[in-house]
Amino acid sequence: MRFLHTADLHIGKRVRGFSLKEEQERALEHIVRIACEKRVDAIVVAGDVYDKPVPPTWALGALEHFLEQATDAGITVIMIAGNHDSAERLAFGARFMSAERVCIAQPFSGEPQFIDLDSATGAARFHLIPFVRPVHVRAAYPEEAERISSYTDALACAAHHQPLRDDAANVLVAHQFVVDGETKPETCESETIVVGGLDSVEARVFDAFDYVALGHIHGPQRVRRDTVRYSGSLYPYSFSEAGRQKHVDIVDIDESGNAQVTSVPLPEERTLREVRGTFEDLRAAAQTDAHADDYLHITLEDEALMDAMAKVREFYPNVMQLDFAHDAQAFTGDTQEVAHNVRKRDPLSVVSDYYEQQAGEALSEQQRELLHVIIEEARQEEEGGAQ
Repeated sequence: MRFLHTADLHIGKRVRGFSLKEEQERALEHIVRIACEKRVDAIVVAGDVYDKPVPPTWALGALEHFLEQATDAGITVIMIAGNHDSAERLAFGARFMSAERVCIAQPFSGEPQFIDLDSATGAARFHLIPFVRPVHVRAAYPEEAERISSYTDALACAAHHQPLRDDAANVLVAHQFVVDGETKPETCESETIVVGGLDSVEARVFDAFDYVALGHIHGPQRVRRDTVRYSGSLYPYSFSEAGRQKHVDIVDIDESGNAQVTSVPLPEERTLREVRGTFEDLRAAAQTDAHADDYLHITLEDEALMDAMAKVREFYPNVMQLDFAHDAQAFTGDTQEVAHNVRKRDPLSVVSDYYEQQAGEALSEQQRELLHVIIEEARQEEEGGAQ
């Protein structure tokens, strides 16, 4: 049995006001292309299919196109809901789509959910546990409620009720924050993690399964053993992921549960990057930058630059965030040093730069004129008070 493991598609997501529609649609097409080239029997999506419980209309179309491409190629698609999804909305029509090779987990109810697949090379049972909280598991198994106080207890209970097969590989598909004792997975800024790790699940509760296809953490990695894995997200959704190659996992597993995992990188077209330098250096570099349309976090090393965001976007059009290096350095000092650095600058430039960083656009001429008047009035009042 060969399947492709991916997760955290977050279709419909916006990053700092920018739509990622084109990037996500292309990435989904790449996944189907890889699945076809590798001749997989199934594509497994381990949650966070959408970015919001009620996704934009184009996101629905993107998923529909993805499913159509995969099933037309004879590939089964298995999906569960993550914490960003509405399990009820995601599962709409699932009973009808199952006949067309689309298997979507229903909202967690305690009733075991699984899919049996057979191929020329073996058989596997895919056990589906969509994102759950302890309260859901206690409600599903009231007779065991007193023993369920943590996420680990909840997932241990849910996993225990999954019927394992002796004559096939057992693959679990789940969407949780899985840890191995004190060893926690490496996280990114774009993830939703509960402070203090109260939502963590000990990986040992999944020891009965031959492979565990996880979603929730956006960086690809293993937990406890090579066959408990996060595939990572479809796309870098924060600058903490900039420079990290995204990929999908191809899993070959036999009926005895022996698994081999091969990571296949997703092609990088327009992605997130961090760039640093003076304005003139960056302008010169942009002339030969084949990826000048990437989504950028730029740190300028100039002391000051009026209308910085608008000027930089003339040659790097997709700047998502712009900072000044001297501002970052100033804030590493004490409060008096920070105040001293700010006072050295013209108040209009300070407010203008701050507005650009927050709003992603420069002040209009009308706003600048109004701000100038306010600053002058404040300065005159201050001088009059001093006299």
